[in-house]
Amino acid sequence: MVGIRSDRARARALHLLATIYPIPDDAEFYRLRELAVDFIKEADRLDAANRDASAEPEELISAALDAVARDFFERALVRYVAQRKR
Repeated sequence: MVGIRSDRARARALHLLATIYPIPDDAEFYRLRELAVDFIKEADRLDAANRDASAEPEELISAALDAVARDFFERALVRYVAQRKR
C-alpha cells in the first residue's frame, strides 16, 4: 500500500510541477536530472548497505530530491532575475 500512495503523490507532484514550471529544453535541466537519478541510486545503495539505519528509504530519497530541487529552483530563479534585468 505504501508504494501505491507514494506513486500517486509522486505523479501528482510531477503534474503540479510541470503545470507551474514546464520542463526547460536546455542542457542544465538534463544535467540536474542525471544528478537526481544519481542521488536516488546512491540513496538506494546506502539503504541496502545499512538496513539497520534509522532513516527509511523514502526519507533518503526525499532528502536527495529536496537537495536537487533546491539547486534546480535556485538556478531557475537566478536565470529569471538575470533575464528581468535585461
